[in-house]
Amino acid sequence: MLRLAVLVLCAIVISACGPSKEELRRQQLLEAQRLEEARLEAERLAAERDARVQERLNDAREAWSASDYLSEADIETLFSGDITSDLRAGKTYYIELELQAAKYNYGERKQSFVIVGMRNLPNSTVYSPLFPDKDAAYQPGQKAKSVLEFTLKNQQTENRLGQMVEREDGQRWVAATLNFKDYDVLATMQSSWRWEPGLFEDLSWYISPEKAYEHTSERALTMQIGFRFCPLQRCRLEHEYRKHPISAIRTDVMSILVGSRSSDRVLSEFVREDK
Repeated sequence: MLRLAVLVLCAIVISACGPSKEELRRQQLLEAQRLEEARLEAERLAAERDARVQERLNDAREAWSASDYLSEADIETLFSGDITSDLRAGKTYYIELELQAAKYNYGERKQSFVIVGMRNLPNSTVYSPLFPDKDAAYQPGQKAKSVLEFTLKNQQTENRLGQMVEREDGQRWVAATLNFKDYDVLATMQSSWRWEPGLFEDLSWYISPEKAYEHTSERALTMQIGFRFCPLQRCRLEHEYRKHPISAIRTDVMSILVGSRSSDRVLSEFVREDK
């Protein structure tokens, strides 16, 4: 009993004394060093992110100026199974899609658009195998994915008016990507442009009706999308939608530009910041 009391007393004395001045000083220096290293690492990562964003924006702007878009030969190579060195290196390929203007919303003072050639799939079990749950953009355990499907090529036929239209049962070759309208994937460079999460509108421009009309009256607004295609075989999928055989490949969206082809002016830019 006496021995126990002595041990308790010693513990109390030691705890009361605490660390020495030298030990406190050493701990303070270590903490200061840790904070400095964390600051330098944050600065390094920020510099890498800024350089990455600027490079992607520069590439997207060059593609817009030169109309350097995914060709028919590129699409055939992409879906042939012959993965090229450019795909392995993570090259970004660009496509251009039309923006269809909706009726101006005076209540919210915005002009909304639909992306022509894109299909919204808010709960896609078909495409879930292309996007494993480990992807950071998705919730763990989530089965159905919110996916956007972009038609890169389709089988066409000539109608009675001599126009080329999609065959009723023709095959489609598409790019499938996670829904950047719902997930925080793309950073916007212009806050007046915002994504619409619903099915009937894709993008809105918060601007006066007079200013919007300048760009919508000629139906000249388009969207340029920069795709990086996954070169792995597990990133490919075959399925059918309303009698259309579909060949799909998983892609990541690296950048998006919105602009007018009548003036060749870029109005809005979105870019992926992460690697």
